[in-house]
Amino acid sequence: MTEHAIAELLPFYANGTLDEAERARVDAELATCASCAAELRELQAIAAALTARAADAPALPRHVLDGALARIANASAGGRVTTLRTAWWSTSARYATAAALVVGFGAVAAAAYHAHEVQVATEGRGESLQVANVYRVTPGPGQGQQHVVHGAPLAMKVAPQQRAADAPTTVAKQHRLAKKARIELLVRDVEASLKAAQSTVRDAGGDVTALNDATPSTAGTVHGATIDVEVPADRLDGTLDALGRLGAVQTRAIDAEDLDASIVDQEARLRNLRRAEVDLRALMDKGGKVDDILNVQQRLSETRGQIEQLDAQHRHDLHRVATSTIQVTLTEDRPNTAPAKPGPTARIDGAWHSGLDTLADTVISLLATIAWCAAFSPIAIALGGLGYAATRLLRRRPASA
Repeated sequence: MTEHAIAELLPFYANGTLDEAERARVDAELATCASCAAELRELQAIAAALTARAADAPALPRHVLDGALARIANASAGGRVTTLRTAWWSTSARYATAAALVVGFGAVAAAAYHAHEVQVATEGRGESLQVANVYRVTPGPGQGQQHVVHGAPLAMKVAPQQRAADAPTTVAKQHRLAKKARIELLVRDVEASLKAAQSTVRDAGGDVTALNDATPSTAGTVHGATIDVEVPADRLDGTLDALGRLGAVQTRAIDAEDLDASIVDQEARLRNLRRAEVDLRALMDKGGKVDDILNVQQRLSETRGQIEQLDAQHRHDLHRVATSTIQVTLTEDRPNTAPAKPGPTARIDGAWHSGLDTLADTVISLLATIAWCAAFSPIAIALGGLGYAATRLLRRRPASA
C-alpha cells in the first residue's frame, strides 16, 4: 500500500465513484507516481474479476426474495405473540403471583411491627434510667486539671464549693482533642444488637478495630459482647446517640486528651530538623576531608532518623485527633430465672407463669400481624388487579391485531 495522500481514494477511483475534483487529484498523482499506478491496476483487476463473477451467477428467483422479505417483516410480531402465549400467563400462575405479593407484604408488616415494639420497649426502659455523661479532659503542659460533668444525677453529687472552684477553669474551645468514649447497653438480643452497632458505625464512616463475643456455655450464663470502633471525630456524638437507641444505656462517658501543645511542638521540631538536614546536605555537597565528610554523613543519618520518628508520631497524633474511639459493651437483658423460693413447687409455678406470658405474647403478635396485613392488603389487591388487567390486555392485543 502506498503512503501517498491519494492512497485512500484509489479504490473509489477504480470503481468510478469519485467526484470530478478528487478524480483530478488522483489523475495528477498517477501521472508522476509509478507505485500508485501499479496499485490502481491491481484494484482495477480485482474489480473486473468480481464484476465478471457476478455476471456469471444465476439470477435469484423472485419468489425466494419475496418470501425472505415477508419472513423478516413478520419476525418481530410472531416473536411477541409467542412470548405472550407462553404458559407463564396461565390462571394458576397469576393467582400464585398475587398470593406471593400478599404474603410478602404480610411478612414486611410483621417485621415492621416487631421492630416498632422493640423500639417502644427500648425507649420506655431508657427513659426510666438516669444516665450520666462524664467528660474528662486531660490537660496539656501548663494547664490545670479540668472536669466537665453532664447529667442531672451526677451533677447533684458535686458539692457547691467544688462547682464554684471549677467554674473559672472551664475548658476553653479545644481544636485538637483526642477523644475516647465508652457506652454500656442492656439489650434483648446481643447478636442482633452487635450487627446493628456495626452497621451504625459503618454508616458513620467508621470501622471496627476489635471484637470480643463469646457464646454462653450454659443456659444460665448471661450473654455479653464488647466491640471497639473508630469514627470521625465530628460524628462522635451522633454515633453515640445512634448506639444508645439499641438498648437501655447504663453508662456513657467520654475521655478527652489535649494534644494541641504536643502537635505544635512536633511541628516546630520537624521544621528545625528539616532545616538542619538541608544544611548538612549542603556541607556534603561542598566536600572536604574524608573524616569531615564521614562525620557530616553520620549526623545527616541521625537527623534523618529523628525526622522519620517524629513525623510518624506527628501523623499518629493527628489521626487520634481526626478519629475518636468508642468501646461498646452489650449485655443481655433478661430476668432472673432463679425461683423465688427453692423446691419443685416454685419451679412449676415459674414454668406455668412463663408459659402463660409466652402464650400471651404469641397471641398478641399474631393479632398484630393480622392487623398489619389487613392494613396493607389494599396495596396487594391493587397490584394484583393491575397485573390481571395487564395480562388480559396483552392477551387480547394479538387477536385485535
